[in-house]
Amino acid sequence: MPGPFETLRISEILAVILDGLQDDKKSLYYMSCCCRAFTDPALDILWRSMHSFAPFISLIPQSASLVNDARTCDCDLLKYRCNSLDDWKTFNKYAARVWSLRIGDHNNDCADLMKNRDCYMRLTVIRGQDGFHPFPKLRSLAYILSGPISTQAKPFPPSLRSLTLVCHNTLDCDPIELALDRAVTEAPHLEELRITGLMRTMRVLHSTPQLQFGHIGSVDLSKAYIRAPELAALCTLLSQAPISDLKIHLQDRLNMDWQAIPPMFPALKQLDVRGSMFSVMLFLLRLAATNLHTLVFQPDGQPSGVTTLFDYLMPIIIEKLGKSLKSFDLHINEPRPYAQDSDLIKSILRGLQPLVEAGLQSLRLFLQLDPTIPVQFSQEVQSMLEPCAWPSLKHFHFTTKAIALE
Repeated sequence: MPGPFETLRISEILAVILDGLQDDKKSLYYMSCCCRAFTDPALDILWRSMHSFAPFISLIPQSASLVNDARTCDCDLLKYRCNSLDDWKTFNKYAARVWSLRIGDHNNDCADLMKNRDCYMRLTVIRGQDGFHPFPKLRSLAYILSGPISTQAKPFPPSLRSLTLVCHNTLDCDPIELALDRAVTEAPHLEELRITGLMRTMRVLHSTPQLQFGHIGSVDLSKAYIRAPELAALCTLLSQAPISDLKIHLQDRLNMDWQAIPPMFPALKQLDVRGSMFSVMLFLLRLAATNLHTLVFQPDGQPSGVTTLFDYLMPIIIEKLGKSLKSFDLHINEPRPYAQDSDLIKSILRGLQPLVEAGLQSLRLFLQLDPTIPVQFSQEVQSMLEPCAWPSLKHFHFTTKAIALE
C-alpha cells in the first residue's frame, strides 16, 4: 500500500490538491520548493494567473535592459537582436506558464501602471522579432488603454480568448475603434470582451462595420462610461458580431442618431442593462435579437419616474421580446416612503402582466427600501406578491433590499 508521499506522486491527485491551493500563493511556493516532483506542477498553478506585470521585469535579461528605459523608441527596439535564446531562458520558463495577466495591480499607482504597460508593449516588440509572443499561452489579458499602441507592438497574442480594456482617457490615447481593430487582427479567436472606464472615439460612423469578431460571444460594458459618440461607435462596430451575452450601462440623455446605427446584436440571448428608462427604450428599439430569453434591468432615477416611463417601456419589451423572453429580473434601486410602496409595486406588477401572458416563465422583482422605514403593503398587494397569483409562471420571486446608510 503506497504511503502518503507516494500518493502525492499520482499526477491526478496532485493536480486536485494544487487546484485547491490556487489562491494560496505562499503554500504553492512552499510546494514548489519541497520536492522536485512537485516543482513544475506547483509553479504552473502559481504563475497561471498574474495580477501584475511587475514580477516579469526582473526576469528580463540584462542584454535587453532597454525594455525598461522610458526613453527607448521603436527604432531602438527594432535594432535589438538577441545573441542567444539562453538569455531568455529564465523569462520564458515563467512566462510560458501564464494563462491570465493583468498589466497592473489595483494597488499600483498610475505611474506604476503606465510603466508596466509600456514595458509590456516594448517587450512584445522585441520578442516579436523572434517570431512569437512573450506569453504564448495567454488566454486572458487586462490591458491599460492609455497612450497610443505602438505600430510595432503585438499586445494581443493569438492565443487570447478574453480581453479587458481598462481605458484611461488621455489626449494621446488611441480611439476605441483602433484598439478593437488591433484586437480583432491579432487575436481573431477572442470570445470575451470587457471595457471599463472612459474611452475615446474617432466620432466617425461607417455605414458598414469595419471589424469582424467571428467568435466573440460575451461583451461587458457595465463599468464603462459610455457617452453618445462612443455608444454609437461600439454599437456600429459590434452590431453584427455573434454576441449572445451583453452587459451595458446606458447614460442619460444620449443625444445620437439611433437610425444611423444598424439593427444591433441579432444573436443576443441574454441582456443585462442598467441606465435611464428613456435610453433603454431607445436601445431596445434598435435591437435585432429574435431569440433573447433573459433580461435583467436596473433603471436609474427615482421610482416616480420609473413608474411613469414603465407604461412606455413595457409595450416595447412585449413587441420586441415577448415571443422569446422567458426570464425577467427587475431591480428598483431607489427607496420610497413606506406609504407609497404599495402603489409602486401594484403599478409595476400590473405592467408586467401582459409580459407574463406572452409566455414569461421566471419573474424576479427586487425593491430597495430604506431600512429605517417600516414596510407595510396593502392586502391587495400582498396577494399579488404570492406565487399563486401567477399560475402561469414557473418561478416568481420578490424581495426587498435594504440600502446601506452612510
